[in-house]
Amino acid sequence: MNKTGDAIAIILIWGGLIYMLFNFLPDINFSKNSLASTFSVLDFSNDNYQEGIITISEDKENFQSAAFYFNKPVDIFDIKVSAIDSNLLFAGSDKGLFISRNNGSDWYAFSDLEKKIYSAKVYKILTGVNSDEKSEIFVSVFKNGKGMIYRTFDNFFSLEKIFEINNEAIYDFDILNGFLYLGLSDGRILAYSINKKEFRVLNNLSSLIIDLDVKRNGQLIYVALKSGGFLVSQDGGKNFIRQKYLDRYKGTNKIKMFFVDLLNNSTIYAATQSGLICSYDFGNSWKAFKSIPLEKSMTSALDIDNKGKIYVASDSKIYSSCDSGSNWKILDPQIGKREVSIIILNNDKIIIGTRH
Repeated sequence: MNKTGDAIAIILIWGGLIYMLFNFLPDINFSKNSLASTFSVLDFSNDNYQEGIITISEDKENFQSAAFYFNKPVDIFDIKVSAIDSNLLFAGSDKGLFISRNNGSDWYAFSDLEKKIYSAKVYKILTGVNSDEKSEIFVSVFKNGKGMIYRTFDNFFSLEKIFEINNEAIYDFDILNGFLYLGLSDGRILAYSINKKEFRVLNNLSSLIIDLDVKRNGQLIYVALKSGGFLVSQDGGKNFIRQKYLDRYKGTNKIKMFFVDLLNNSTIYAATQSGLICSYDFGNSWKAFKSIPLEKSMTSALDIDNKGKIYVASDSKIYSSCDSGSNWKILDPQIGKREVSIIILNNDKIIIGTRH
């Protein structure tokens, strides 16, 4: 073989090896320096081990801290499970993307080859499958003064930029029928067609959007604002109605996170500054779960499993109920002085992300 052929063969071999390392080998530490050069992809050092950043319960009661290999404090914004591999998990944070390949037990910092998300704020991750039944992941990133949505088909080995906007962050977004619904930090809600690469402004709510959920082919949109307030649109975003019922009670309109029932989209649970509340009528009226033995009134995160069991976080504790809130069990995820920022239910596991 001539020199040119040898060079091409070497490039192909090294490229294949790197791809395999990123996509198939478990429990590898993709450190912050791992992509500094082609020949330093791996870092097997176990230095800078932290506990309490992410904790896991195997039996939905007893928690154990995950191994988190990073040398700086981290705030976790989101955790998602791969749609095709339940052992593969992704976490978005204020220090970039972290990946676990063993169902959340060990976490390592990760960067794509071009470092598009390296050291960025990663706010939201959506995992799914495309028409070919292959993994498709969207991620919201803020870096260098720009809010961006990337898409990846190979678990972040490579990234395709879908959307970019200057001086605005995208704290939450949803995807439905080929459209991205983006909640911007300036209060605008955009609908972006992935195929046509066109967007339109649905509405301007004039306040940072912290949580957004889209249902019923894009006609039903729920939004929570950082300034306070829960808004509902049932006409595809043309008109939003502020649910003034929450404004009557101190702290309930300060929603940290909400959960929409997948089967009955009119049922909403919300973690608020004044506890856990629920609506059965699209947010027109609400009830408070006064039976929860909270040490502090503020709740910060929640999730509900497919059997209707409720999990809600307050300060450093988790409260669970399997009877629609009549009785509660207190769980301690052992996170010290940190606060629960995200609760993820993965099969029989509870995975807890935390922040300062």
